[in-house]
Amino acid sequence: MITGGIQFVHIAVYSLHSPKKTSRGADRKWAVRDVIAEASREPQACLHVPRPRRPNLLHGPSLADLEAEVGAIHARSTDAAGRRLRKDASVLLAGVASYPRGGMEYSYWKQSAVEWLQTEFGDRLRSVVEHTDEAHPHLHFYVVNPDGGNVKDLHPGFRAAKGAQTPKEQRLAYNSAMRAFQDRFWEHVAGPSGLARLGPGRQRMSRAQWTRVKFGLPAQAALLQRAREITRGTGERDRQLRSFAHKTMLEAQLLIKELEAREARVLALEARLGLKPPVSDSNDPDKA
Repeated sequence: MITGGIQFVHIAVYSLHSPKKTSRGADRKWAVRDVIAEASREPQACLHVPRPRRPNLLHGPSLADLEAEVGAIHARSTDAAGRRLRKDASVLLAGVASYPRGGMEYSYWKQSAVEWLQTEFGDRLRSVVEHTDEAHPHLHFYVVNPDGGNVKDLHPGFRAAKGAQTPKEQRLAYNSAMRAFQDRFWEHVAGPSGLARLGPGRQRMSRAQWTRVKFGLPAQAALLQRAREITRGTGERDRQLRSFAHKTMLEAQLLIKELEAREARVLALEARLGLKPPVSDSNDPDKA
């Protein structure tokens, strides 16, 4: 197995139109059109790829349909004051996750990544595509907010910073939330696929220390995969038990209703025939 890989996942938000103002010397910020064009491998948008190939669609609608949906969402959405969304409002959350070329766990990583994205973003995850024409295979994923348009509340960092007061608190909240996002990705995707959470530089490791870590990654992957299988098995058993209990409760309720209906029919028949149910004799100690 190829070992020594470090996880990579990154997310950002995009608007239909690039902001007019940018920092001095900074490149123009990409808009939704740029993001979709690059992922779709449109000729003028993928000059950095020597031999571009069309992406593989792994989840959701095509990128063309996604772009049309983003435009429709922007057109019908309003801000908190009821006004139409600004042209530079963030209406698409896009991300990329990559895996080292040659790694033996790529299929497992890919499946786990799509499953985790569905859990992380729910039905707001629209499309996931795969690129295999660059140095490392990677996935692009796209998230929309059909209810309100703006996707910043779906971005864990921006969502956390929104509740902070000062710029310093906002920065700390943003960084903390993004570390937690990276941790979740490692726990569910990268770790079980044999990737390290952080590289040697971030952990200030020597070459010898990093070598030991790299050789431990396959064992880490096997352990985490086994833990995931156990968790899935436990979850499935719990689901089956809950389903059985629910089914049993429904059957019991139906039986009770059937017995009550039968008793009502018996009482009605007795009333028509002038019969009365036997009355217990309170003076009989055996019947008291």
